[in-house]
This record gives sequence, C-alpha cells and structure tokens, in this order.
Amino acid sequence: MELRWLTAPEHEVAAAMADERRSGRSKWAPTGRSVLFHLYFSLVLWYLAIALVSVGVSVDEYHDRRVEADDVVGLIVAMLVLIGLLVGAWLLYRWSRRPPSPKARLAEWRRHLTAVANGFEEEPKGRAMFSSLITTTGKYNNAFITVPGPQVQSHPRFVGDRVEFGNLVDDVKRSRDWHYLTVRLPAPLPHLLLDATTNDTVRSDLPPGLDRGLRISLEGDFDRWFRVYAPSGYGTDARYVLTPDVMSSLVSTAAYYNVEMVDDRVVFFSKPAADFAYAAPWVAIDAILTDLVPRLITRAERYRDERVAGQDAESVLEAARDAMEAEQVWTRKETVVGEEGRRLTVRARFHAIWVAVGAVSWLVTRTLLYFIPAAFAFAGFMSVVDGR
Repeated sequence: MELRWLTAPEHEVAAAMADERRSGRSKWAPTGRSVLFHLYFSLVLWYLAIALVSVGVSVDEYHDRRVEADDVVGLIVAMLVLIGLLVGAWLLYRWSRRPPSPKARLAEWRRHLTAVANGFEEEPKGRAMFSSLITTTGKYNNAFITVPGPQVQSHPRFVGDRVEFGNLVDDVKRSRDWHYLTVRLPAPLPHLLLDATTNDTVRSDLPPGLDRGLRISLEGDFDRWFRVYAPSGYGTDARYVLTPDVMSSLVSTAAYYNVEMVDDRVVFFSKPAADFAYAAPWVAIDAILTDLVPRLITRAERYRDERVAGQDAESVLEAARDAMEAEQVWTRKETVVGEEGRRLTVRARFHAIWVAVGAVSWLVTRTLLYFIPAAFAFAGFMSVVDGR
C-alpha cells in the first residue's frame, strides 16, 4: 500500500487536501463537543421546568390562583437566569460546531489521502453495513438480524471494490469497539468462525451466545492459534476451505483477528478500534488482502455443498456431459450452501434481550432529557397564565 501521506510533511498534506477540496471529517460524525452541548441544553430545559413549576405552585397553592408581586419578581428573575443560560447554550453550540483541532484535522487528512492513494473512498455511516456476529442480535429463520441502533457508528469506513474496512464504534460502551475488514467472495461458503487465541484476555473476546459444542479440531498446531467453529456436520467442509496453505496464511497475516465466513463474505475483526492515521492497521490489512484473501477466493470458487441437489460430483459431471452431447457451452450453476450450513447456532437471548434493553434505555433517556422537563415547563407556564 501507498503510505507516504501518513508521514509526509504537514504543508504537503494541507496542499493535497486543498486539491481534494473536501475535508476528511464527515459532518455527522459524533464528537464530545456535541454530546456536551446536548447535555447542557437538557439541563437548561430542566431548569426552566423547575422554575415555572415553582412559580405555578406558588400561584395555585399559596396565593389562591392569583399572581402576586413576589410571583412576578420570581418569574422575572427566572427569565433573566434563563436568558443567561440560553446565551451560554448558544456559545457552547458555536464551540461544538467549530472544526477539530489542527492536530486532529491533520490526522484525518493523512487518513483520507492514504485511502484515496490506495483506491478507497472514505464513506462513514451511522450503522453497520454488513451482517456478522459483531453487528447482529441473533438468528431469525436462519438469517442474521442487523440492528443498527443509534449508538453504533462505522467511522472511519473505507470502501473499495468488494472490500470494506474501518472501525465499528459503540458510543455507549467503548469496550465493544472493533476494527474490521470485510471482503465479498465470488460464492458463498458454510458459516465458519475462527476465534483467535492471541487477542483473548481472561476469556474469548467473541460476543456471547455461540454454541461451543460446534468447535472442531484441525491438524498441526493450528488449534494453538484459532478455535474453529463449524455448523454441525460441516467439519469436512471446513477442512476443505481451511487447507494447509490457508491456515499458514491465517497464522502469518491474521493471527490477531477473529475471522468469520458467512454467506459470500469473510470478515476479519479485532479489538479495539484502530487509528488509521498510523501505518500499522494499513500494513495489516494489506497483508491480508494480498496473501490470504486470494487463497480464500480460490476455495470459495471451488467449493460445492454436495448436500444440495445438483451440486454433487455425479450431477455436475452428468450436466457437463449432457451439454457436450448437445454441443452447448456448459456453465456451472451458482453455488448454494445447504440450510444447516448457513448459520452457526447462536443463542439469541444474550443478544436480542440486551439490544431491546438498550433501545428502551435510549428512549427513556431521551424522554428524561427533553419530554418530561418540557411537559413540566408547559404545566408551570399554564399555571401562571391561569392566575393572571
């Protein structure tokens, strides 16, 4: 990969970005400043609610629904304080909209120029754009259900021809951040999962819920590097895909990544999020793309699930022979993986329940921040109006 922009002089980076005529930062990208602004503004709203409710209670309970002089004074003082708080909110809003610091901006420019130099586009998204164990909640009719959620961001996200990589960032819990690489294969494979042992802490870093009874053992010392899981009855198929040269390449180029093969996609992922302003993640991705991925593409092109009618060797030979006899060009049918091999067993209770809890918590949080104080503020205002 071309990595010179990661270490190029600052003036060269700035000049190159001027030629690009756009910033490397996405407008939607969350920042600590914007979070601070929302928190401050919600506190202002709560202050307004408490002030108006207090005056309303004074009018209704102590002054027999009449606005007295001390109520007017209290209301005026509350409004003056509110004006000061709103001025502070405006200043904080302007501060939150300021561009990032020169250091952060330079890092984003380096990252952006490196992506462009290597044929990738920077396209951040507010959710995960692929289905995998790290982006889903479980299984429904043998298909993953992707739950984007307001807290998950794909930033940065780099996209090329059949390739995507970047970070999956969870704003709620940073320990769930991942950096990843995903590649589209020419044909589907059985659902295989390789849990790297080198990135474990006290336990595996995989999300919970995987049926550990599906683990298989491969020859050599590969089990020291990866724990391999395959659907029940697909151990032989896993060995067909994970040939000795593929296993050797996995150990040499992707030992720190968990690997998932699902449908026509292979996903490499590891914690934590990577800093793409430095060379290390680019070098790791380049090694996987140039050495390992071509081997997996070859295996995907040749793989056939003989459990599916018409894909066994005898049926394929018969179809080819019939085409030759009819003097027609024979083309192999599109590969289909059997129903039992499409998904590993994942106990959805660990995922679906907590995602539902997270969604409800997000709704409750927004209600507490905005709706409830707004309702109290309106009730207090109406009490004052009724007492005029």
